[in-house]
Amino acid sequence: MITHQDTPVVRDSDAATTTLVSRIEEFARTAPLSPAVRHGDRALTYGELDQQANQLAHELSVLGVRRGDMVAMYLGRSIEWVVGMLGCLKAGGVCMPLDPSVPAERFHRAVTAGRPTAVVAAAHCPNAAEVPPVPVGVPVAPCPGGGNPTPPVPSGLPVVTIDAGVPARDQLPDPGPAARREELAYAMFTSGSTGAAKIVLAQHSWLALSAARSATINGTTAADRGSWLGAAGAGIAIHEVGGLLWQGAEIVIGEHDVIASPPALRDWLLAEQITLSFVITPVGEVLQNLPWPRETALRLLTLGGDRLNQWGPAGLPFEIAVSYGSLEAFQVANSSYPWDRRCTPATATDADRQAAPPVGRPIEGVTVHLLEDDGRTPVGDGIGEVWIDSDCLSLGYLGDPAQTADRFRPNPFGAPGSRLYRSGDAGRFRPDGVLEHHGRIDDIVKIRGHRVELGDVEWVLGRHPAVRQVAVVPTMDGDQRRLVACFTAETGVSPLELREHALERLPDFMIPVAFVQLDELPLNTSNKIDRRRLPPADWARGRPVRAWRAPAPGAETELARLFADLLHVDRVGADDHFLELGGDSLLLARLQGHIEQDLGTRVEMNDLVTDPTVSGLAQLVSAAGPTTVAPAIPQITPRRR
Repeated sequence: MITHQDTPVVRDSDAATTTLVSRIEEFARTAPLSPAVRHGDRALTYGELDQQANQLAHELSVLGVRRGDMVAMYLGRSIEWVVGMLGCLKAGGVCMPLDPSVPAERFHRAVTAGRPTAVVAAAHCPNAAEVPPVPVGVPVAPCPGGGNPTPPVPSGLPVVTIDAGVPARDQLPDPGPAARREELAYAMFTSGSTGAAKIVLAQHSWLALSAARSATINGTTAADRGSWLGAAGAGIAIHEVGGLLWQGAEIVIGEHDVIASPPALRDWLLAEQITLSFVITPVGEVLQNLPWPRETALRLLTLGGDRLNQWGPAGLPFEIAVSYGSLEAFQVANSSYPWDRRCTPATATDADRQAAPPVGRPIEGVTVHLLEDDGRTPVGDGIGEVWIDSDCLSLGYLGDPAQTADRFRPNPFGAPGSRLYRSGDAGRFRPDGVLEHHGRIDDIVKIRGHRVELGDVEWVLGRHPAVRQVAVVPTMDGDQRRLVACFTAETGVSPLELREHALERLPDFMIPVAFVQLDELPLNTSNKIDRRRLPPADWARGRPVRAWRAPAPGAETELARLFADLLHVDRVGADDHFLELGGDSLLLARLQGHIEQDLGTRVEMNDLVTDPTVSGLAQLVSAAGPTTVAPAIPQITPRRR
């Protein structure tokens, strides 16, 4: 069992005067034999890493790369990526990672947007699992030794290939002059709701502060061994490796098959004696519930990139931290990895566990404002959009002034010329000043006139002991917007049981109309839940239905038909419950009207609510008999006086 220690206060004095490149060069001079990065049986020390990066920097300079030029790194998660990143920065270039695992069309679109001067690629072919599809009609050279071909880089761009397994030819000096902190250093790719690539621009000062904060919050030392599991082309990559390099720690790179399987990932973390690891939340939710030995080298597991709907077990032998919010906000604002004074499974009280794990308090140098839709008015005690005032915001989006103007606004609470970043996340401050995450602003939907936060519904369902992962998504059910819960579970759990669990904790308008159990939730290329693929086409199978009993001829059959028509259900049994099948008070009113119109019987609303099953309502209809029609009021004809 770990003991509680407050997260150390972040001090950025070193980050304010130096760069990530300078820190790595310092370790190369003072601890050249210390392990820097390892991938399987291949490894580099800090001295070897620095020499290979110097060689690459000189080659890029010969090709004409100048200070501020964009350099595309067409590299997967590998030692070559680390060499390429450092070599590019040493040459004065702006590092633009492009993961070979993405579709070729996205690669070409990104290159068109970034307009790099040169491309850095690996001398060896990527693994088959990492190779994207090749456009039809584009000639490609076969990989030496077989394997799938790599999509070609755009014609006309010079290409430098690197192989970290080959020692540097010469002991080359640092290329110099050293990069200035205000110069551009990094271009991170992120996708919006349309899927279009957006390029976030960051300076050397941003890179240094990001690495320093990560190292300080995680308590990183040179003795740590941190995993790198994220996609090479995603902005999260520099956060995973930056804090480790800042402190002279070792980066250990995970293979694709390990990352895809939580049990295999657990075994890998144990075998490699990893001390620090960052994983995407859907993977982490499974990982934290697996059996673990009483003692491990792992001391901190950080979950991020998606909502966390379950607390981890209290007896884990390591700490769990949660980095909430969008990864884009995390990259742009450089502010939440994770936040100060976090509450973990080891330190959570019973009261803490009644709500979702909170974000924490903003770290030093960061102020969070919860604002109304106008981006200027504070929300007070309620839920608002998270706007971030950070001492190191990125510059904005390359070639997209409209998007930059929308996301980066003048700071109405700060000094003239300062900016706020609009994160798109929803949050609320607790009375003790701790920030709670309430999903994305886009995740707040209107159901029957009520604002519903999907994260609140997911949190309640995630507390069911059988549920492991859950995603609640809106969908159209006839002419009405409804919620559908998609979940995974260790054992079978019926939709009816989950509905009863939700009813005890949520108002009726927040209850999903269906609960669909899946073998696994679909993930996108960033290993986050792909909500665009939910719910499945056959989601109606998850409606809570009772054991089948055929309706009796007469009233039961007619009522079953009315249930099916109003609720868009294929089959309704005699014991099925109108509300359990997705009915609500508005639909009950419509049912009441149809009973009177089609069956000639009026049933009072109080009676409808008492037993809204097919058989129960059939008894009411039979007992009530035909409706007595009131005599028509005679028409009054005005007479002249």
